[in-house]
Amino acid sequence: MLTSVDVDELRHALGGVVLEAAYLERVLRAAFSALVGSKYAAVVDGRLMAAALIEDCERITRYHTGITGPAKEPLLAALRACRQANKERNRVIHDTWATRPGSVMVTLHDARRSHDVSVTARTLTEVRQLADQVADAADELRAAMTTALGTGWALVEDELRQELGHEVRTDPGSADPDS
Repeated sequence: MLTSVDVDELRHALGGVVLEAAYLERVLRAAFSALVGSKYAAVVDGRLMAAALIEDCERITRYHTGITGPAKEPLLAALRACRQANKERNRVIHDTWATRPGSVMVTLHDARRSHDVSVTARTLTEVRQLADQVADAADELRAAMTTALGTGWALVEDELRQELGHEVRTDPGSADPDS
């Protein structure tokens, strides 16, 4: 099957997924720091990928004594939604453009060129819906964190950055933040 997709529309749809995934990661980093309960968590979370952040947040939530039982389940449900959205995000961003059974041949067009690629049967609408799914998961996590830890939870991650006056470095070779 051969179909035609405007490359600018595809870029826009995929860009929406990437943009919302960046938002999700920001919320996950803030959640991680708040769950750990230390501004120094930002030193660790900067080198973790979204999947690891989700897993660590789930584990911490299960053992967190400052979160009531009724608040834990919505938080864990929100983290499961984040896990699913991140899994779908990875599939779309990394795997969609590979040949596999059930793929269709798509001709990408833009002003300069056109070329064929084999893609799984995903429509632009599905990619746009995924961006919404990722954003919704992040919003669900924000709401669950506020219920579990109150309105100040999102500020913990930024405390160290504000004290230092710059981002926390994540490269392993720079233990000295002034170097």
